[in-house]
Amino acid sequence: MADNQKKITDSLRATWTATFKAFVENNYDTDVCQTAAGTFMFPTVDENGDDRWIKVSVIIPKDATEENGTDGYSLAKEYDLKVAAAEERARKAADKAAKAKAKAEE
Repeated sequence: MADNQKKITDSLRATWTATFKAFVENNYDTDVCQTAAGTFMFPTVDENGDDRWIKVSVIIPKDATEENGTDGYSLAKEYDLKVAAAEERARKAADKAAKAKAKAEE
């Protein structure tokens, strides 16, 4: 059973890796290099004109369920909450700095 599940997972990973590789190859004028099972990289240029590499890994989690909060929807919601909290902290810090600057200028 476990051996069969591994084959199914490996097949799913290979299918999606090929799909994403084909997307990059068909939409960008760049080389795509398979570097491992489920992983490929391609060169690009950043906003400063420097050569960089993009690494894409296709990962099939063994245990991604709603019950334990490890499915994509739960993790996305958790991430959104973290981003919102970080934005709120940054806003409060900016407000505090603006008040301190205004007070110093008085």
